[in-house]
Amino acid sequence: MQPEVQTTNAVQDAAADPSIAEAPKKKPLLTRAFILLWLSETSFDIGAALMGFALGVWVFEKTGSAEQFSWTILSAAVPALLMTPFSGGLADRYDRRWVIASCDVVTALMVMVLAALLYYDTLSVSHLLVFNGVGAVVGALRNPSYMAAIGAIVPKDSLTQANGLVNLSQALMHVGAPLMAGYVMASWGLGGIMVIEVALVIAGAAAIFGALSSARHAIRGTEEPSKQHPVRAMIDSFRSALGYFRTEPLMIGLLAYAVLQESLMVLITAMITPLVLSTGTSDTLGLVLTCGALGSMVGAALLVVLKINKRLMVWVLVTDACLSLAVVLAGFTTSPGVWCLCAFIAMAAGAASGSCAGALWMRKIPKAKQGSIFALIGALHLLALCVVMTLGGVAGEHVFEPALATGGAWSETIGQVIGVGKGRGFGFLYVLCGGVCVIASLLALLNRHMRELDLRVDDQPDIESIASVPAEGAAVPQPST
Repeated sequence: MQPEVQTTNAVQDAAADPSIAEAPKKKPLLTRAFILLWLSETSFDIGAALMGFALGVWVFEKTGSAEQFSWTILSAAVPALLMTPFSGGLADRYDRRWVIASCDVVTALMVMVLAALLYYDTLSVSHLLVFNGVGAVVGALRNPSYMAAIGAIVPKDSLTQANGLVNLSQALMHVGAPLMAGYVMASWGLGGIMVIEVALVIAGAAAIFGALSSARHAIRGTEEPSKQHPVRAMIDSFRSALGYFRTEPLMIGLLAYAVLQESLMVLITAMITPLVLSTGTSDTLGLVLTCGALGSMVGAALLVVLKINKRLMVWVLVTDACLSLAVVLAGFTTSPGVWCLCAFIAMAAGAASGSCAGALWMRKIPKAKQGSIFALIGALHLLALCVVMTLGGVAGEHVFEPALATGGAWSETIGQVIGVGKGRGFGFLYVLCGGVCVIASLLALLNRHMRELDLRVDDQPDIESIASVPAEGAAVPQPST
């Protein structure tokens, strides 16, 4: 399959400035645009880690219910799912700087509203459900633009390294984020967390706006905004993303595998709070999350040092299998020390897998369609997440926990293997989800077509490395649909 011709701002810039076309194929990774993009994502990640830890502890301590905890996640997934058909069109057809900046402003305003509710002592779980819903809509609109910008700014041979660097800095901050959140919660409460979150959102928004302004070719996927009605244009963009998968059957296999793995891992990540807090304290939870962050830092650092550019799919499958085995082990224990070890291994493997998978998607997806395709992928992830979070939250609290309680229905069968008592139902959920993910990874490794996906699906050219730039006065090729 021949890569399709991309009609982007980069082509116009190259026509006006021949030095762009003559630039070397491999550019330095640490350009000004990438550094700003890197700093912006680090800022957002710190804020998300602080808020996620603080709100998770707050909700579970207020309700004591894992089911309520899962509903806070579902309240974000459903609205985001409804917005994804439109988010891809925004990313590919409009100025990504303003799309992202507008989303960041709304996020900062939402945190301020939450802070006001907290100040007047009227904050409730229902408010957090609304906050999560609005935040999810904002995130669904923002994420495809951000992902497409990375794919445009970073050369394809450096995508794995770039993802590793981003994950490394985020993991480094995550090491201190749970401890910092615990300190801030103890000293200033949830309000202090919100003040820090607002500052970080504003700083991140400024950095990412500067990054995209420095890399003009990353601002928009197509040459001009569509003259169609915006809703119609966005629907057509979504249909175009579906068309890509019809032409690349192997990418459908990768998509199905990624959706399964991601949805189950999201469930596992969400249930770590009730699993640990069932028998431990928030300090224990913070220690486990910190060990996980250290593991993520190690995994990301390995990707940066090794500079992996080949056999990315094999790396994804092997590291996913290691991650899943660590999840299974975590389900069998109630020891904080073993949980810390499992978190370290799982997050190290997850960082490596995520960096390789992200690079794989960015290398294979046409540049002008990346926003739309990332939005479609996000929609399928969210749809699967809604299913597993509904079933997982309900099953964990109302089926597995009672069945594995002392004297429960499974106490003399499964309980003899996994143990009985408080929290063992969530442990069984870990074993079940981890086991399914291990089987999926091994089956994909045994499939030669999936194993060799890197070779069987063509890479797309970098926007700034398009071989032929139209001469002055020549007709500009139109993008294929």
